[in-house]
Amino acid sequence: MKNERQAQFREMLLEKKRAMWNELRNELFQKTGEELHSQFELALDPAEQGLIDLLEDTGLDVADIRRQELTAIDEAMGRLERGTYGICEECGREIPEERLRVTPFARYCVKDQEKREGPSYPPGVTL
Repeated sequence: MKNERQAQFREMLLEKKRAMWNELRNELFQKTGEELHSQFELALDPAEQGLIDLLEDTGLDVADIRRQELTAIDEAMGRLERGTYGICEECGREIPEERLRVTPFARYCVKDQEKREGPSYPPGVTL
C-alpha cells in the first residue's frame, strides 16, 4: 500500500514538473522571442521601450519563480526517495493528501506553513 502511494506521488510530482517545464519553455522561448522580434520591427518612443523593458523583466521574474518551483519539486522527489515526503518538517505529522495535490512540493502542513509566513489579513485590515 505504501509503495502504491509513493508511486502515485512520484507520478504526480513528475507530471507537475513536466507541466512546469512546458510552461517555462512557452513563456521564455515563444513569448519572449515574439516580443523581441516585434520590438525591432517598430520604432518605439521611450515610454513604449520602458513598457517592453518592464514586460521583459516581469517575464524573467516569472521564469525565476518557475525555476524555484522546479527546484522545490526536485527536493520533494528526494524526500520521496528518503521516505520523508508528505511529512511536515516542523511538527512531524503527515501532510494531508489534499494539500499535496494542490502544492506537491509542500514541506509543511497548513498550520505550520501559516506560522512560518505570519498572519495574513484581507487588504485594508490591520490589527
